This record gives sequence, C-alpha cells and structure tokens, in this order.
Amino acid sequence: MHGHLHSHDDHDHGSGQTGHFHSHGPTPDGSRAFLYAFVLNFGFAILELVGGYFSGSLAILSDSLHDLGDSGFLALAWAFQKIAAKPRTQTFTFGYKRLGLSAALVNSIALFGGAVLILFFAIPKLWNPSSPNGWGMLGLSVLGIAVNGAALFKMKKVDGLNGKTVALHLLEDVLGWIAVFFGSITLLLFDWTWVDPLLSVLIAVWVGVQAFRNLRKILLLHLQSAPEGIDTEELEARILDVKGVESVHDLHLWSMDGDFHVLTLHVGVTGTSISHAQKLKERIRDIAEEFHIPHATVEIEPVGISCPYKEC
Repeated sequence: MHGHLHSHDDHDHGSGQTGHFHSHGPTPDGSRAFLYAFVLNFGFAILELVGGYFSGSLAILSDSLHDLGDSGFLALAWAFQKIAAKPRTQTFTFGYKRLGLSAALVNSIALFGGAVLILFFAIPKLWNPSSPNGWGMLGLSVLGIAVNGAALFKMKKVDGLNGKTVALHLLEDVLGWIAVFFGSITLLLFDWTWVDPLLSVLIAVWVGVQAFRNLRKILLLHLQSAPEGIDTEELEARILDVKGVESVHDLHLWSMDGDFHVLTLHVGVTGTSISHAQKLKERIRDIAEEFHIPHATVEIEPVGISCPYKEC
C-alpha cells in the first residue's frame, strides 16, 4: 500500500452514497415553534406593559421590558432557524447550521445584559418600594404562567442549542411568573410592598446566572471546543481498541450548533487492503455514532508515515 487510503466516501457514514452527510439540522416544524413562541411572547409583553403600568408593579414592568427584548431576539432566532435549515452549498459546505449557534450567542448576551439592567433599577427600590396592585399582579401572573408555559411546551420539541436557549428563556419566564404569583398572594395577605422589588432582584439573579452559564457554553463552541459531555480521550481509546488500528492522531472534534458534531482523524494501520480499510472506517463511524457524532471523516494511513500537518 502506498500513500493515504483516503477516499471521498469518507463522508457517507456507511450509507454508500458518495458526498452525503446526515441532515440532523433544524426542521421546518422547529422554525414554526420559534414563530409561535414569538407571537405569544410579543402579545403578552404588550399586555404586561399596560398591566404593569396600571397595577404599579415594578416586577411586572421589569418583566414586560425583558419580554419585549425577548420578542425581538425570538424573531431573530426564528429567522436564523429558517436559514439554518437550508441545505449546504458549494460556499457553505456544512450548510448554515452555525447560524443557530450565533442566534443563541446574541440571545444569551441580551438576556445577561437585561438581568444586570433589572438589578440596577430594582435594588434601590428595596429601600423605597412602591405600592403595587396585588390583584392585578395575581391576574397577570396566572396569564403569564399559561402563555409562557404554552410557548415552552412548543420549544421543548426543538433540537439544537438555539432552541435550547429559547426554551431556557421561556422556562425562566414561567418560574418568574410563579414567583410573582406567590408574591402577589403575600402582598394581598400581609401588605408587604417590598416583596415586589425583592422578586425582581431574585428573578434577575436567576436569569443572569443561567444566561452566564449558557453564554460560556456557547463561547466555547464558537472557539471550536469539543462538545460538552464527549471525552476525546475515551473516544480515542475506543478507536484504538478496534482490531487493526495501531495509532490515532490528528483527531479534531467540534460542533456546528451544539447538536450536530463533526469528527476528523487519522488512523495508522500496518498493511491492509482497501476493502479492509473501508471496514475499519465503518467500525470507527459506528463508534462515533455511539458518542452522538453524526459526521466522521476517517483517513487510513500506514503506521510510521510522516504526517503532513503540524501538531498531528
């Protein structure tokens, strides 16, 4: 055997179709879920703005501004999700999956910034609280739980980090409204006006922490780190256990959108036929699938051959 036994069927994942890779990207149903969440969120944000003004609740007014911001980014996420579902082109050979990750990045930055802004306004109110309308807060909280819960139910069916980020937003909204619900009952029973700004602070802290964690994860994926939950050393060890594999090098693992992972690697063997090399590739791709990696490119080469790439 001379040279590399690397052929273009590396991209078929054992399907026998040259140049094809799995399309684990967003579905049209996924983009409809984003639109559904946007319409519900925007409509309720307007209702909140009016209700918060007339009830005199800082917590509800703060959440209405938060929801208006969310609505804008939901629209952005919906647009990006539709584009991300388009097939690959000669220019974008992996398709547009990365746009979903970009939408999640913008969304998380906005969510974190909004939490900081709410803290800025709410903390001083702890010492000088207003007198919100408890019955108004109670009514809006019940509606808020129902509306955001319905949107969350839709988004739970969407794959990818973009969908998960939006679902996190909606989950935080549901939890926030549950807090407002119990806070309004406390206000009605005991007339504790400081409960309203306290709820604003607690909700903002919760949102900020979750947004920061999500932002960190997204930034790592943008830097092409190995996807969370996949141990590259364990993956390499499993491949080395395959009969006929003598060495593994130039292994690279990254994710397009937090859901669609890509693996490339070189495998050293000692003397093999092209048909046997193909079987080795198929076995390695099977292992990659076990690690939830749908796209694996495997290059078979003789042991001891000089690798043309630096830091192989």
